[in-house]
Amino acid sequence: ERKMTQDNSTEPEKIWAEKGDLAYWADTALNIEKARVAPQVRLAHLAKTGRTSPDTEEFSELVRKAEIFADERLAALIVSHPTWPWASKILGVGKENYPKVVGLIEKFGRYYDIGSPMIPPYVRRVPQHYLKIEKDKIVDKEGIWVEGIERLATPSKLWKYEGFNVDPETGEVPKRRAGQKLSFNMELRMALYRLGSSLLRAKGVWYYGSDDDGYSAGYEGYRSRITERKGGVKVVPTPAGRVCLNCNVEVVAKKTLYCPDCGEKLTLKQEPAGYLFLGHLHMMAMREMLKISRYV
Repeated sequence: ERKMTQDNSTEPEKIWAEKGDLAYWADTALNIEKARVAPQVRLAHLAKTGRTSPDTEEFSELVRKAEIFADERLAALIVSHPTWPWASKILGVGKENYPKVVGLIEKFGRYYDIGSPMIPPYVRRVPQHYLKIEKDKIVDKEGIWVEGIERLATPSKLWKYEGFNVDPETGEVPKRRAGQKLSFNMELRMALYRLGSSLLRAKGVWYYGSDDDGYSAGYEGYRSRITERKGGVKVVPTPAGRVCLNCNVEVVAKKTLYCPDCGEKLTLKQEPAGYLFLGHLHMMAMREMLKISRYV
């Protein structure tokens, strides 16, 4: 692209190596949400002792308005995204959670130097000159732009970036670990869980599944498949505290290590062999539903 100068000559349009509007507003909306929650928590704590904070209340209202502004920008931008004609037909998607999921994936896009082995073979864009700030200096570089979804070329790469990949040895998804860098996008996983909860509340095709689509068993179908796959496992309610699985009772006393009725050792929210907590089953089924829902 080129633009006219004052002497009617043309010069190349300046391109900056920055994220698009959808990526920017998705990131901004999530950051504002954190700023909105902090004063709410403080006001709740103050209320327990009968205190107030006018400054905190005023700040909370300002942040709430900023969050509404960001969410409105996202809602306006998502309707022009290539995936919206499909997504808008799904019961439970809406314009609040879905734009944040798409925006965080688009945020993963970047420029690569010409000839970089990281450029997927199916990306055939011509090189572009772009401007980038490095060490407080504007640098003119040349490279090829690769979209976020293009960098996540296979389902397994996308699931890993989302934190939905399962360790084949432990059967667990990745978690935060002290002193270790996250191997996935935590904000994206959080946004996906919110989207999944919305799909479940709507109780559409992604909840019940469909015999016509040929690809989705639905949330209920995945719950059944998981319990069948685990073979004879006993599904029990997720305990709020320490629990005796032998008596199927929760023990309130925090310092008690053994069941007062049968003497068996109490367990925390760690499933012994042969048991599956309802909360764990729910999260596993929702992850399966979300993993399939993007590849229809």
